Amino acid sequence: MKKKILSIILVACMVAGMAVGCGSKSEGSDRNTTAKSESGEDDYVVQIAQGPALCSAPVFIAIINGYMEDCGVKYEYVNSENQWDLMAGGKNDINYGLLPTFVQRIANGYKMKIVGGAHFGCINMVATDASGIQSIKDLKGKNVGIPGGMGSDPAILLQRMLTAYNINITDVNLQVFDNADLATALQEGQIEAFVSWDPYATIVSEYEGNHLIFNQSDDEMTKDEYCCVFGFSDTLVEDHPEVAKNYVKALSMACDFISENPVEAAKLCYENGYVADEDYEFNGKLLESYRYKFNYEDAKASFVDVTKDLNDLGIITLNKSADELADETFVNAGQVK
Repeated sequence: MKKKILSIILVACMVAGMAVGCGSKSEGSDRNTTAKSESGEDDYVVQIAQGPALCSAPVFIAIINGYMEDCGVKYEYVNSENQWDLMAGGKNDINYGLLPTFVQRIANGYKMKIVGGAHFGCINMVATDASGIQSIKDLKGKNVGIPGGMGSDPAILLQRMLTAYNINITDVNLQVFDNADLATALQEGQIEAFVSWDPYATIVSEYEGNHLIFNQSDDEMTKDEYCCVFGFSDTLVEDHPEVAKNYVKALSMACDFISENPVEAAKLCYENGYVADEDYEFNGKLLESYRYKFNYEDAKASFVDVTKDLNDLGIITLNKSADELADETFVNAGQVK
């Protein structure tokens, strides 16, 4: 039990990094802005800033397995969790993370391009057996924990699902906690259920007296909606299109490897220091459930659906249609269907 508690604290810390957006590059590293070498080859060095979230595995596997080199991509990588600010400041070329965060940022004027989706479903909901909650339909009148606030990706997904089941958000007693405190709040009876990122939610669901009530990766309403996407800087896409295309190819290869070898991928991420959790067998099962596949068109469709829902919920305010925003945001840099 003590080992389990330590494990969940560790995972909570990892997930917290994922929540704020993964990545940042080290101060003082040189940014290569030259377009061409004397041979005519684009020598641009892609800046990769990424934190240690498990579902960020494609970014790590592309490096570990040498796909970046195979595709001719020069890069600098630093483990950090400040990718959004760094990209805004011209010091990061890739954002990778949850779709609702991308929608909110872009709707509010953040400049970047989305080049494709990576995988499905990494947000789950947990309830105690004693609560009698078996699905989202049973949450009316219940105390439900959300991590960080109403704008967090899990909270947004919960709001979307409640609306889909015609449950008024005000009919659920939503309580905000730090993500790491949700399991304790559930155990102590402050809440009867909570929504959170994986692997935290799945780990807590396996404790005696708890169970999953919603799994984003297999729920009928969400199983075909991309969860996490890749965003490239305007500099990378517009000024270095061949580099962007090659980077997409490397990420696509990484997604395919994870899909075919999920446990091996989790093991490689741990052994190479990109993920701190040593239980790669468990993490591999999670990666398998996310169904990794780099895709452009389906990710764009998912973006439109999420944008419409967030606009209807009043989380964002658009002066254009969701389709128009998607057309402005998505670039098929690698010609990947």
